[in-house]
Amino acid sequence: MTSTTIVTCVEAGGLEAEVLLLAESLRAFGGAWSKSDFLAVKPRRGPALKAATKSEFRRLGVEFIDKPYNSKFEWWNNANKSAVMSALETQISTPNITWLDGDMIILKQLDDITPAPGTQFIARAGEGYLGSDGADANAAYWNKLCDLIGIDFATFPQIVSFPERRNIRAYWQCGIYTYATSSRLGAAHFDIISRLLSNNIGSKQAGIYHQDQVSISLAVQKLKLKHSEFDPTMNFNINPLAKKNAAIVPISDVKILHYHNSLHKEGIDWATQYIQQLPADRRELIQRYVPISSDASLLARLHRKVLKLSRQRRVDQFAQRAILY
Repeated sequence: MTSTTIVTCVEAGGLEAEVLLLAESLRAFGGAWSKSDFLAVKPRRGPALKAATKSEFRRLGVEFIDKPYNSKFEWWNNANKSAVMSALETQISTPNITWLDGDMIILKQLDDITPAPGTQFIARAGEGYLGSDGADANAAYWNKLCDLIGIDFATFPQIVSFPERRNIRAYWQCGIYTYATSSRLGAAHFDIISRLLSNNIGSKQAGIYHQDQVSISLAVQKLKLKHSEFDPTMNFNINPLAKKNAAIVPISDVKILHYHNSLHKEGIDWATQYIQQLPADRRELIQRYVPISSDASLLARLHRKVLKLSRQRRVDQFAQRAILY
């Protein structure tokens, strides 16, 4: 028994392979955290997972939950995590709860994934291009958000963004984060992202995206939670569209690799060269799953396509309505 429960989302398709890779890498290389309770949640309508995926979940000690926690904003996939955390934080028994994005791989024994003593939240610093120091081009966006939920952006603590290393007010990358279960941050997070989506607010810098990261940053301040920070090696992003950033941290130091689309077919050639630097056991595990793809049945693929088209229409309508600050 560890002091946190790990949660992620899963749906039919490529995300099945991603979550299996995440779970297997955690069990193999996560050190003290490898034995953590692990919940994989399917939070909205869609085709069933493959029987083979569920069998692998059982082998890896992953509890699968199929409940429509995100029925309110099922067209917005980034609302899944806050909807799920809001529901589960009232059901689990561990003092902390940890979110992990499905597109992550555990490469080394992890640092403590729970908030440091005297704090209730931990995440990695967010990116500087959307963060704000309160006096830059992004300040109007953050002040508009704060006005909406009744907090003062000037009270946000200062942190240093990653990878730009510039001073910004607290803005968090939420590929992995942990918080004290009793704080009910999940409920505040879902409430705030609901308000952002309902009020059609976007950013001139990022458009309508990153609502999950923005809203959790707002929720942490709304609840007045004290924070600690993950080292960037605990959530290191790679992306074929920004290859130069992969050299910022030596891969030998990376504990959690956040690969985004890099292990899908489109980016696999570059990613294969990158992961060749890893020890043989890590490479062998990754190679069993890549390139990430969906090998679902024809019926499941059709079902997913119909849902994707319907949801994309809602996203497009939101984008057309959104006012950018």
